[in-house]
Amino acid sequence: MGTFILGLIIMGIGTGSFKPNISPLIAEQIKRKKMVVKELPSGERVIIDPAVTQSRIYHYFYLFINIGALVGQVGMVYCEKYVGFWLAFLLPTMMLCLCPAVLFWCRKRYVRAPPSGSVLSKALRLFLLGNKGRWSINPITTYRNLHDGTFWEAVKPSAIEPSRRPSWMTFDDKWVDEVGRGFAACSVFCWYPIYWLTYNQLNNNLTSQAAVMKLNGLPNDVLSNLDPFALIILIPICDLLIYPALRKAKIHFSPIKSTHLFTPPLPNTH
Repeated sequence: MGTFILGLIIMGIGTGSFKPNISPLIAEQIKRKKMVVKELPSGERVIIDPAVTQSRIYHYFYLFINIGALVGQVGMVYCEKYVGFWLAFLLPTMMLCLCPAVLFWCRKRYVRAPPSGSVLSKALRLFLLGNKGRWSINPITTYRNLHDGTFWEAVKPSAIEPSRRPSWMTFDDKWVDEVGRGFAACSVFCWYPIYWLTYNQLNNNLTSQAAVMKLNGLPNDVLSNLDPFALIILIPICDLLIYPALRKAKIHFSPIKSTHLFTPPLPNTH
């Protein structure tokens, strides 16, 4: 039990500290923030879009993640089968311990934006201010009040008289729009429990299915590694063929494609 608890703590530290910070660190390395026109040696003029650059970087970032996952998971399954669990856990632990050392050694080479403070407090206050006066004993009335299209518009600084503005309202209308998009994006988390239940059940079913198949010496867990194997194939295809074709067809995928929370759908709203 003690070892199990220690393992949960270590995974919690890794999931809660390393994983949420490595993705923003990658984005910070992209110095160009605005689109520019560049003339190629062939004379062709092209637009360098930082959003496309960022998208491509993350495609290959996840490509190498899945290469590592495929090699590691399949390799450690064979370690467990022919040596033991101790080696299957020891080797990944030793490799993962190198990550903090690499980050520390390269800390002066990374582009690191200084922290600007948390926006959580102001965002929550803004959300609570928007809920003010909209709740009723009648749930239908509450729903209509929250979805009448004025939820975020009513709490914009331009809609509130200067004498009535709270002291914490030091932002502009554009920031309110960004908060609205952020809350709309967070609605996807409501579906995470269902996703992980089905995803984990899929892995269990694949392992159980492999247990009754003719394996010819293969471990059961190899079958569940078809996921990273498929991603290794599909990521380059999407990056080199599918996404460029969509951009040529003027079909663009922006970082956020959702309607504002508590507002009716608007055409072409990103």
